[in-house]
Amino acid sequence: MIREIARRLYERLLAPFGARALERMCEEGLPPRLATPLRFLFDGHAPASAVGAARAIERRRAEIGARQESYRFAYVDSALGPVKLAERMETNDGAMTAHRLAHSVSVPRRWGMFLHLCAEAFEANSILEMGACVGISSAYLASIPSHPHLITLEGSWPLARLAEQSLAAVSDRGEVVVGAFEESLPRILDRLHDEQLQVVFVDGHHEEAATLHYVGAIEPHLTPTALMILDDIYLYEGMWRAWQTLSSRDNVTAVNIGRFGLLMYERGGAGGRRYDLSRYTGRWRVGGVRA
Repeated sequence: MIREIARRLYERLLAPFGARALERMCEEGLPPRLATPLRFLFDGHAPASAVGAARAIERRRAEIGARQESYRFAYVDSALGPVKLAERMETNDGAMTAHRLAHSVSVPRRWGMFLHLCAEAFEANSILEMGACVGISSAYLASIPSHPHLITLEGSWPLARLAEQSLAAVSDRGEVVVGAFEESLPRILDRLHDEQLQVVFVDGHHEEAATLHYVGAIEPHLTPTALMILDDIYLYEGMWRAWQTLSSRDNVTAVNIGRFGLLMYERGGAGGRRYDLSRYTGRWRVGGVRA
């Protein structure tokens, strides 16, 4: 609790400096589509529609958090590194309560609204998410005014059921696909055919090899102007290496905002530009080697 209070205080104190740094970046060529979502991180201003969507989603978060359930997580081997999957327990003495899943593991309101504003800025009609958890981030992405088709992948059946309910509360165009990412992603990408993706949120399998593989598989299915968002780029050394590799490429504009790494694809754009706002969001320390 003390750590959370300290983090929020840091964010509040650094917000004016972050806002000024962002404006300098905009003058230096930061793509305009990213300006509104990034400004939200420092001034908290969002359209009434986004605020209304957040209210509904936060009610859903509270409902999940109030459940008397718990989940046990176990690692399962895969070709791209170990995967952490959840199994529901009949008692409430498991390693992970529903409250913790909803309030600590799932994306918090601030970052959920950021995802929402990113999807809106790119006028997304098709969105892919890898890692639904209980569907909070899915709901934030799916609730934009363009009413997008959202596909979210989830490896755990118990979490997928909760995610389906969360997504159904805000959209009738959402779909939760259950299964290991290395099996479900190729199947979904093949099924898309001519439907291309404007926004992709990569979460849920925090391994260097897996992240690089998934990004490479998804890239051919992006629209000419698209955004890929990588979660937890500082979580482990492997994730940080993956971010450094992807953000250094010449075909993207990369923005490090601490919790997320943004990769913007813009056919005919300058590319090869890198921006860093992590010091103003309070997230710049790389975690250790994954156990």
